[in-house]
Amino acid sequence: MTIFSQYPKRVLDVAKSGDATFHQLTPTLTSKPNFNIVQAYVERESAKKMVERLRGFRDFYPEEQEIRSRIFQTMKDSCRLFGFKEIDAPSVESVELFANKSGMEIMNQMFSFKDKGKREIALIPELTPTISRMVASRKDLVKPLKWFSVEKFWRYEEPQSGRYREFYQLNADILGSESYLADAELISLAGYILSGLGIGEYTKLKMNSRILLDRLIEKFLPGKKEDVYYILDRWLKISPGERESFMQEKKIESSVVLSFIDGKILNGFEDPELQNLYRIRDYVRSSVGAKVEIDLKIVRGIAYYTGCVFEASDIEEKFRSILGGGRYDNVIGQLGGENTPATGFAMGDAVLENILKAKGLWVQKREKQIFVAPLDPQGRLYATRVASVLRSMDLRVDLNVMERGISKQLDYASKMGYEYVIILGENEAKKETVSIKIMASGQQREIGLKNSKELLEIIK
Repeated sequence: MTIFSQYPKRVLDVAKSGDATFHQLTPTLTSKPNFNIVQAYVERESAKKMVERLRGFRDFYPEEQEIRSRIFQTMKDSCRLFGFKEIDAPSVESVELFANKSGMEIMNQMFSFKDKGKREIALIPELTPTISRMVASRKDLVKPLKWFSVEKFWRYEEPQSGRYREFYQLNADILGSESYLADAELISLAGYILSGLGIGEYTKLKMNSRILLDRLIEKFLPGKKEDVYYILDRWLKISPGERESFMQEKKIESSVVLSFIDGKILNGFEDPELQNLYRIRDYVRSSVGAKVEIDLKIVRGIAYYTGCVFEASDIEEKFRSILGGGRYDNVIGQLGGENTPATGFAMGDAVLENILKAKGLWVQKREKQIFVAPLDPQGRLYATRVASVLRSMDLRVDLNVMERGISKQLDYASKMGYEYVIILGENEAKKETVSIKIMASGQQREIGLKNSKELLEIIK
């Protein structure tokens, strides 16, 4: 019996809570407790408990991370093919940067705190203000700039499907061009990435222009800009009853709003910005063959978008937007830099994962991997050389790192799904050969280490 088994559970509870008034419980004890001993015991027992992952955050085990890495690589490769250059940026910024440039929704979602220098800083919730700061601080940059990055971001919001408190996001931006061609090329890149991920046929691109929208509102619903923005943006997120109640409350003619929704308000409307949207649409269709349409419900963040805005979604619109962006021509100038037109978009990983899984495209790519199993000390030393030779041939090699017999090594290789095991002992070391076991058939062949062509024929 240990000293702690004498104490009832409520004594340990008191110790755990930090309350040292054990004398109140003395009648229930067989001996007077030593608080320090009890507290040490409780702390030791508590340390054994599993610490749970924080809500809204995710773990990525190898089988998941391999898929994610391949997706991120597709994004990066696509950006490079379009002439974009990769950048990186800090994970923390001054709160002031976002206070000046982001909307209140993002401000309320930031993970912000004071650092040891008493400065108000935040984990970055988005990249546009950071990119704008970077451009504003360099006068020697040759424009237009075409930048991209895949970063981790943080927002303290309610976790739900397609939304987490920590997430990855591709950002692609063109800075220094006010032409519609920059918007068109950026949207083409978005369509190219969607196709590269295998979901081009399941998605559509939708675009609008804040300039066009403002002109339409001024002509057909003057003085109602803020309210029209709200109802258009929330149209698919609220019920028909809520829509009607809002329009009645704000004295907005519902028939006019419906003509915004179905696009009929554009019939016969002549405007240069509308012509730009038609040009962008034709450019994207010609460039990547993506489905793209004008949709006046696309409003996006009011805080800084100034021109063309766009989103991508699944055709059935069962999920949140896969990506979104637009033109933000005023932000860099507001940060003290030269007035610089800019346009960009962001694609998050969470909604993308949901869509890929729904379409059966979230799958591991089967890549041949070899397990090297030494039989004895001579084989173990030789195995390091064999592994180096195989890796130089761009083959994935897992070299045994445990003291275990060949049966357990083969069992491990089978559980890991390895297709080939190279077995090496003293005989192979002396002859400079390798014994290759094909796991699916159980066949085994011996080949000279220098006979790389035959090795590759078997393995590849």
